[in-house]
Amino acid sequence: MSAVSSHTSSGQSGVSPAQSESSQLPRVSSAPSVPGDRSISAGRRARPAAGIGRRGLFSGLLGAVAAAARASAQSPPLVSALGDADPSALITKLVRRVTFGLSRDELAFARGMGYEAYLDYQLNPDLIDDAICDARIAPLTTLTKIYAEIYQNPQSQVINELTEAVIVRAIYSKRQLLERVVEFWSDHFNIDVNKENCAWLKVVDDREVIRANALGRFPDLLAATAFSPAMLVYLDNHISIAGNPNLNYARELMELHSLGVNGGYTEADVIDVARCFTGWQVYPNTFGFPLAGIFRYNGSQHDNSAKVVLGHTIAPGGGIQDGLTVLQILAEHPSTAAFIARKMCMRFLGYAPSESLVRTVADVYTATGGDIARMLRTIFAPQHLAEATPKFKRPFHAFVSAARATGSSINSTSSFRTQLRTAGHLTFNWTSPDGYPDSLDFWGGLVLPRWNFGAQMMNSNLSGIVPETGAFFEGASTPAELIARIDADMFGGEMEPADREAILTYLSANPASASVRAESMGLAVGSPSFQWY
Repeated sequence: MSAVSSHTSSGQSGVSPAQSESSQLPRVSSAPSVPGDRSISAGRRARPAAGIGRRGLFSGLLGAVAAAARASAQSPPLVSALGDADPSALITKLVRRVTFGLSRDELAFARGMGYEAYLDYQLNPDLIDDAICDARIAPLTTLTKIYAEIYQNPQSQVINELTEAVIVRAIYSKRQLLERVVEFWSDHFNIDVNKENCAWLKVVDDREVIRANALGRFPDLLAATAFSPAMLVYLDNHISIAGNPNLNYARELMELHSLGVNGGYTEADVIDVARCFTGWQVYPNTFGFPLAGIFRYNGSQHDNSAKVVLGHTIAPGGGIQDGLTVLQILAEHPSTAAFIARKMCMRFLGYAPSESLVRTVADVYTATGGDIARMLRTIFAPQHLAEATPKFKRPFHAFVSAARATGSSINSTSSFRTQLRTAGHLTFNWTSPDGYPDSLDFWGGLVLPRWNFGAQMMNSNLSGIVPETGAFFEGASTPAELIARIDADMFGGEMEPADREAILTYLSANPASASVRAESMGLAVGSPSFQWY
């Protein structure tokens, strides 16, 4: 990878399990609580004593997840206990994978539609009426402007509105699979908003590149990112000229965006790809409205001599077509099909997808010209989802799923953004071009922010986030009824027995007050089993 930056920077979550230990949550040598793997969770936790406080309930959480992180590189992936492919038995699991978290309404809706109909619904977001979510983001006026207009606004406002839109859509949009895929491609084609004028440029990139092509054809998405002023600036191609090509974009285009690091390219390919993209620039702010921030091909600074890319000779005098030819070569390369298929399987099914599954999805890529929706349909086929292994929620996923599961209202995302920054997962703030990691190793060590988020949210200590405990528990009063409601609506009826028992003990040992009910929901958010999906 090019030396755009190191993989961690200030404010990011490169924290080891040892660094995240807390005196309040002592580290223990226990295995992780993984939904669906009873052999790991059953019998490993002692029954809490009556009257125990919240800090004592899940004292093994930090150690459990840390142990999982340490073991992940050595142990085979944990397999779901559900081994058949009966779609009716997989609805809850499907909702977990295509959304940012279960909610009472989403579960009821999916169960009412059935597996195939719900998957079809999510794969066709243009047919979904999302007016309520659209109304929530309508006040964020920078989202719909062109760059020359966006640039008139302060950087902090632009970044905050862009980030707020991501959070609001993840929580409230009915187009949940679209939002998950947008997050996937935003990581894949990562752009750090803190570099130069990328904050303003990323607004257009998010709207017209990532979101517009998220469920379309990968070759179109790849080409759109190549023309994106945000990407050209972030990876320094806007200063790449004949006689002095900058290699950053060329290297990441092959290593991260298409072929993969083992995709078969050489250093000579990197150099000639960089030469093919010389003169691909961005109109600077001095050009004013409406050209500022728009893609510009500067033929006078393009290297028009012959090149060779992955064995393909590119004749001299091609101009802008040189870059288009490279994009076609990469999009049609079998390494790209395999790389994209593997990465998608890892994101949506498990950390270690089988080689046969990767080949199956790669074959769909090849047969359909990189149709992303068709690849996802294959990934979410019942027989594949049935074998999907548990995944650890990254902080953004964990926090959003907490808001969705508890039915909390988000009136402002200021506190939400602060919590994400603390957890090292603030949107569009990963410095290096590889995007936020999708691994248990990386995220398993920083667990305390997850614990704190649920407690602070449900105790109304996060401004702009309003818990709805009354509506959530309507019709439930006894400890048994309260824990049953938590299990049904936050876990789809699949809460780990040890976590359920711990919260039931807490409810039984404390007065049935509004604060105790809120605390029980906060405990559920911080429980080990809530960290997985």
